[in-house]
Amino acid sequence: MLKIVSTQDMQAMEQEAINRFGCSTLELMEQAGQALAEAVLSRLPLRSPRRVVVLAGPGKNGGDGLVCARMLAVRGVEVDVVLLAGERLAPETQSNLERLEQTPARVSRRVDAFPEESRALLARADAAVDALLGIGAQGAPREPLAGAISALARARCLVVAADVPSGLDADTGRPQPPTVAADVTVTFGLPKRGLFQPAALPWVGQVRVASIGFPPSLLSGEGEAEQFWDAMEVGRRLPRRPAHAHKRLAGKVLVIGGSAQYHGALLLAGQGAARAGAGFVRLAYPRCLDAAVRSQALEELCTPLPASAAGAFAPEALAALLALAQEQDAVVIGPGLGRTRATARLVSAFLRRAAGPRAVVVDADALAPEALPEKHPTPLVLTPHAGEAGRLLGRSVEAVNQDRQAAAQAAGRAWNAVVLLKGSPTLVQAPGDGPLGVVSAGTQALATAGTGDVLSGVLAALAAQGMDPWAAAACAAYIHGRAGELAACDTWGQGVRARDVAAFIPNALAQLRWA
Repeated sequence: MLKIVSTQDMQAMEQEAINRFGCSTLELMEQAGQALAEAVLSRLPLRSPRRVVVLAGPGKNGGDGLVCARMLAVRGVEVDVVLLAGERLAPETQSNLERLEQTPARVSRRVDAFPEESRALLARADAAVDALLGIGAQGAPREPLAGAISALARARCLVVAADVPSGLDADTGRPQPPTVAADVTVTFGLPKRGLFQPAALPWVGQVRVASIGFPPSLLSGEGEAEQFWDAMEVGRRLPRRPAHAHKRLAGKVLVIGGSAQYHGALLLAGQGAARAGAGFVRLAYPRCLDAAVRSQALEELCTPLPASAAGAFAPEALAALLALAQEQDAVVIGPGLGRTRATARLVSAFLRRAAGPRAVVVDADALAPEALPEKHPTPLVLTPHAGEAGRLLGRSVEAVNQDRQAAAQAAGRAWNAVVLLKGSPTLVQAPGDGPLGVVSAGTQALATAGTGDVLSGVLAALAAQGMDPWAAAACAAYIHGRAGELAACDTWGQGVRARDVAAFIPNALAQLRWA
C-alpha cells in the first residue's frame, strides 16, 4: 500500500528521487503527462472528432498538461491548449512547450485574461484538462487563472484535474475560490492528504493515483497510520485457488437476512459472495420468503427458518442460525433483516454466541447499537454508511461526514471490530488503534439501492478464503468499486443496478490479478 502525504512530504520525496536516485524532473513530468492522457482517453467518446481543451499554467503542473496535450494530439485527438503564462516558464515546461509545437495541437498563450474564444472551445469540447495550479499553490487563484477556472465551471464537458484541482488546498482539502470542480483527479506518485478530506469531496470527483517512476522504497505505506490501498496492493493479496481446489476448499459463506418487506438484499449479498469466489453460499431467511428466494437463487443453498407474524425471523430461529454458523468460514448478517426490537435481540444473541467462522460481517439492519455486543467470540466487520455510523455513535450524519476518520476509529474502539465506513473514499479502520486504510476505487454508479449488500457478500467471500478481516474489508471495497466502474457506461454511471455490479466482480478480479 501507499503512503498518504502532505505537500511538504511530496516535495521532499521528489527532491530525494532526483538527488539520490537519479530521477529527472523531465522524466517525472513525461510519466505524469502520459498518465493524465491515458485517463482522458479512457473517458472520451469513440466517435470522431474528439475534442480536448488543455488549460495550462506556468509551473510544473502546466508542464504535465503540455505533455498530456502532446500525447493526445499524436493519437489523433483534436487538442487546443490555452497556456496562461508570461514569458517566464519553468525550464521543463518550456522544453515541453517546444515539443508540443511540433504536433498538430493548437496553442494560444495569454498573460492578462482568459480569452473569450477559449470559452467557445470549452463549450464544444468533450473533455478539459485542468493543469493550471499544482500542490504548491498558495492562496486563492488570481487572474488569468481565476477566469479560466470560472469558465471551466460553466462548461458541460468532462473535467480531469492534474494532481489536484486548481484552487484546492492539497493539505486541508479546503477550496480557495474559485476552485475547479473535477470529475476525475489524477494525482501523481502518491495520494495527497487533502484529496480525501470532507471539504474536498465536491471538487475532486474520482481520485486516481498514477505511478510516475518514483522508486518503490519511497512510496511504501507499510507501518503508517494511514495507508492507501491501490490496485497493485489488492491484486497482490487476492486469494489464489490451487489447481486441486474443489468447492469445499473455496470458502463457505452464510448470509442471514431477509424479511417480508425486503428479500432482494439477501439475494444480492449472496450474489456478491458467489461472484467473489466463495465455493458455497447458503442463504438463511424467514420461511415466509421461501418461494420468492428459491425463484431467484440458482446456485445458493436455501435454508428457510421459523418466521414471526410480521414476516421476520422468529426467536426460535436462533438455535438453527448458531448451528449453521459453526459450519461456515464467514457469515453476513443484516441485509433486509428489518429494524425491530425483536430483530435486534436476535442479532445480539447471535453475535454473542456465534463461533466457528473467521469473521462475521455485520451489515444494514443489523447495525444497531443495541444489537452489537462489546464481547464476541468471532471477529466482527461493521459496514456502515454515514447514516448508520451516526446511529451507532449517537451522532448526526453531518457530524460523521465532518470527520469520517474519527467516526470510523470511534466505532472500531467501541466494539473492537473492523469498521468499513462507506463513502468517498471508503475508510477501513482496524480494531482499536490499528491502521486506517483508504480506498478510493468507485464511482457514482454505486449510488443505487443494493450495492452495499453486494459489498458485504464480497467481503465475506474474501474472509472465507482465508484473508485477515481488515485486509478482506479493504480489498472488498476496492473490488466492489472497480466492479462499479466496469458496470458504468460513462464517468457518471447512471442506470447501473446492484446486480450489474455483482456481475462485473469477476472482471474486476481478473484485472486486479494482473495489476
